[in-house]
Amino acid sequence: MSHKHIIREKTWNSFTLIAETVGEKEGHVKNVENLLKSDHTIPFIARYRKELTGDMSTEKLFKIKEQIQRLENLEKKITKALLDIEKLGKLTPALSEAIASSTTLTSLEQVTAEYKPGKKKSKSEQAKALGLGSAVEKLLNGEFVDFNSIAQSNSQIKSVKAAVGGTKDILAEMLKTNKLVLQMVDRVCKDGSNFMLECSKSKSKAETDDKKEKFDQYFEFKKCVKTLKHFQVMAINRGENLKALSVKVNINHHAEKAVVSECRRFLSRMQDEQLRSETVQEACTRLLFPLICRRVRSHLTESAVESSLDVFANNLKHLLLTPPVKGILVLAIDPGYKHGCKIAVVGDKGEVLATDVLYLQLGSNKQSAQFGRDGEAKLIRLQQRFGFVTIAIGNGTACRETESAIAKLIGSSKLKEGTVYTVVDERGASVYSVTPLAEQELPNMDTNQRSAVSIGRRLLEPLSEYVKIEPQHLGVGQYQHDIAQTKLSNRLNQVVTEAVSFTGLDINTCGQHMLQKIAGLTKSRAEAILAERGRLGNFTNREQVKAIKGIGPKTYEQCIGFLRVYPREAKERVVKGKRDEDEDDEDYVPSAARGKRKLTKAAGSSSKYRKVAPGKTCNYLDQTAIHPESYHFAMKIINACGLKAGDIGSEDFVSAIKRLSPDGLSVECDPATKQLILSSLSQPISTDYRDQFSKPIFKSEIIDSTRLSIGVELEGRVSNVTHFGAFVDVGLERDGLIHVSKMRGQTLCLGNKVKVGVEKKDAKGIGLVLIEVIG
Repeated sequence: MSHKHIIREKTWNSFTLIAETVGEKEGHVKNVENLLKSDHTIPFIARYRKELTGDMSTEKLFKIKEQIQRLENLEKKITKALLDIEKLGKLTPALSEAIASSTTLTSLEQVTAEYKPGKKKSKSEQAKALGLGSAVEKLLNGEFVDFNSIAQSNSQIKSVKAAVGGTKDILAEMLKTNKLVLQMVDRVCKDGSNFMLECSKSKSKAETDDKKEKFDQYFEFKKCVKTLKHFQVMAINRGENLKALSVKVNINHHAEKAVVSECRRFLSRMQDEQLRSETVQEACTRLLFPLICRRVRSHLTESAVESSLDVFANNLKHLLLTPPVKGILVLAIDPGYKHGCKIAVVGDKGEVLATDVLYLQLGSNKQSAQFGRDGEAKLIRLQQRFGFVTIAIGNGTACRETESAIAKLIGSSKLKEGTVYTVVDERGASVYSVTPLAEQELPNMDTNQRSAVSIGRRLLEPLSEYVKIEPQHLGVGQYQHDIAQTKLSNRLNQVVTEAVSFTGLDINTCGQHMLQKIAGLTKSRAEAILAERGRLGNFTNREQVKAIKGIGPKTYEQCIGFLRVYPREAKERVVKGKRDEDEDDEDYVPSAARGKRKLTKAAGSSSKYRKVAPGKTCNYLDQTAIHPESYHFAMKIINACGLKAGDIGSEDFVSAIKRLSPDGLSVECDPATKQLILSSLSQPISTDYRDQFSKPIFKSEIIDSTRLSIGVELEGRVSNVTHFGAFVDVGLERDGLIHVSKMRGQTLCLGNKVKVGVEKKDAKGIGLVLIEVIG
C-alpha cells in the first residue's frame, strides 16, 4: 500500500487556505484571527487596527471571519468522521488521508457518504466481506491473480465474473479516496473551461405551468461553466428546484483524460491491461465523474450565493448611508388607491406635526391622476400653516399617480415657489408600522399613517429610520429566498453595525434602537448607557462610559470610538467664572472659545466655584473619530502645531492641520493611526460620514411617458443593483434597466444619480444605456 499510517487530524493550514480564498497575505489573516479571538469587532478592527490588517475593508474582514468559522466547523467534522469510521473498523490509511485533506464540507461529505451510520454496505465493503481484499493487494503489487481458483474455492462467490466484479469495486473505491487522484479531481474542478452546463425543459410536472414559463430562456441553454454568470446560476437552481428545468454538467474530453491518466498511474503495476482499463472506466463512470459534476455544481452555487450576498450587502450599505436632509420640514406621503394617500407633516427632528388623508382621482393613465379640489385645498392649507417646501413620496403602490398629482400642483403655482418633491424608498415601512417600537414611538396612530411618518423620517434621517427594520425586510437584491436565511441575516446585520458605527452617534441624543447597533454594544448595554445618561442629565465625556455597570474594558474599547460627546454643547452647563491660579489644569473644563480652563459651580456649596469632579471634565477629542487610546498622539500633533484642542473643527484649526505633511511629524505611532488622527482633525465638526454617498434627487416636474422615445436622455437614481445590471428610477411607471453590457465599464451603487439614454422601449420594460454618473 502507498500509505502506511492512519491520519487523525486535518492536513491543511487554515491561514493558507483563507489567504488564498480572500486574496490577502497570510500574516494579515493571522492577525485578523487573533483580533477576532480577542473579541475585537469588525468595525473596530477596520478603523483602528489597519496596521495589523493591511487596511482591509470591512467586507474582507467579514469574509475572513466567515472562513475561520467554516474551517473550524470543518475541522470538527473531520475529527468526528475519522473517529466514527475508525470505530466501525473501516478506516484505512488512504481513506484517512482523503478525509483529513478535505477542504470543504461538500468534499468531506462525498468522501464519507458511504460510511454514515445506517448506510447500506457499499459494493466495495461487500466485496471485502467476501475475502477479495487479498486479491486486490496482489494486483496492486503486480502479481497474477487466478479468479477461477478464487471462484471455485469460495462458495460465497458465485462466478468468476462476480470475483472480477468485486475486485473492481474495491479498486474503484480506492481510486475514489486516493490522494493523488483527488488532487487531480480538484485541479480539474477548479478550471471552469472543462465543463459545459446544459439545461432543458423538465419533463416532470412543475408546481404550475406559469412557473415553468418563467424559465423559458433556459429550456435550450448550454454554456461553458467558466463564463456562467452568477444570476444565471441562481435562476437555473431555482428552476431546477421548482421542477421547471433539468440540469446536467458535461465534462470535456481533456478533463476526463486527465483523471483517467491519474487513475491508471495508481494501477500501473497491474499486469492485466484489460482489467486495469475496465477498473478505471468503472471508477470514473460510477464514482469520480459524478463526484466531479456534484462538486462543480456545488462550487457554482456557493460562488453565486456569495456574490448575491455581496450585492445585498452593498445595496443595503448604500441605502443605510443615504445622506440625511437636515433642518427642514417635510410633507410625507404614503401613496394608495382605495384607502387614500396617508400624509404626515414631519418636523426637522422627526416629530409629527399633522396627519391627514388625500384621495387620488384617477384618469385614463397614471399621469392624469390628481387630488381634486378638496385634496389640493388640504395640501395648500397645510403648507400655509407649516411652511414646508419639500415633499417625500413613498415608492410603493400608486407612487407614479401621486408623483403626477404633486407635479401638477407645483406646475400650477398653487404651492409655494421652490416646492420640490423626491421619491423615497419605502421598503419595510409597512413592517415597521406594526412593530412594538412603532407603537411606542407613534401610539394611537393608524398603521398606514405610521408608514407615512416613516417615509418622512427616512428623508430627514435615513439611517435612524432604516435600522428599526430587520435588514432582510428591506429587500435590496435578488434571490433573497434562495439563500440560507441565517447566512443572509448575519451578513446584513454586520452591514448595519458597520453603517451605524462608522457614521458615529451623539451619545447624548441617540435612541436605544441606534445605540444597540454600535460595535460592541447590545440591547442591555445600550439600556445601561441610556439609564446613566438619564441619571447624569448628559454625558460630559467618553470616560464616564467606563463607570457604567456592564461596560467592561473590552466593550468600552470596541464601542467608544464610535460614540461622540460634543463639548461645545456641554459647555452650556458650565458656569462662567475665573480659574484659581493654583488649581491643576487637568481638573477643569476647557473653554470652547479660547482654549482656557473654566470652573463649575458646586451644587449646594457655599463656594462660588469648584473644581469639576474627576471624570466630569470635557475633552474636545471626544467629538472626533479618534480613539481615546490615541489621544496622547493627537495632543502631540496639536501641540506641535501650536494649536488648541478647544478649537478643533474651526476654520483656522482645520486649515492648519491640512497644511501638515504626515512625513514631517515626529509622532511615534504607526502610519495608519497617524493618518486617522490627521483626517479626523482636518474635518469640521459638522462633517457627516454619509456625505460621501449619493444624495436624494429633488424634482418639480414629471416625465411624460407618452413622449418618451429612443435616444432621449434622462436623469435618475439607481434603485437596485443586481448581477446583470442596475435598475434606475427615472420617474416612469417602472424602473428602467441598464444591463451590465451598457454600463461602459463602470460600477454603479444603490442611490447613484445617473444620466442615461433610452435604448429600448417595449412591453417588457425600458432598456437604458449609461451616459454619466452624476453623483
